[in-house]
Amino acid sequence: MAARTPLAPADIIVRVCLVAATAIALGGGLEEWARGAPAGGADADNLYRFLASVHLGWAPLLFWAAATIRRQGVLVSFLAVPIFLGGIGRLVSFAQDGITGPAGVFLTSAFLVLLLPIVIIWAHSAALGSGRVPAAA
Repeated sequence: MAARTPLAPADIIVRVCLVAATAIALGGGLEEWARGAPAGGADADNLYRFLASVHLGWAPLLFWAAATIRRQGVLVSFLAVPIFLGGIGRLVSFAQDGITGPAGVFLTSAFLVLLLPIVIIWAHSAALGSGRVPAAA
């Protein structure tokens, strides 16, 4: 596919979702890394900052996949899975501990991280179905 060929609508949807996921990983990871664990001592802080760094590490990969969407195959689906699992984690937290902070922010972020991967997989499957990229890349 020539570089000047416009992106298909499904590719644009996947790209926008991956860039949104990049912003979530970057913003959340930086904030978590800088703040540290809210409570729990050195062990909790160590684990919290480690996981924040993993969060930060996903950001370049998500952005790269968005920038090279024409060449991406199943990698995009694999990138969507941890985002969805993060949404499940938020729901478990809500069920066990209630909503933290402003309810609107919590519910919006939970909805977003559950919806983004579904949209990513749906749109990317449409792009794969059109023959735009190989199924295994």
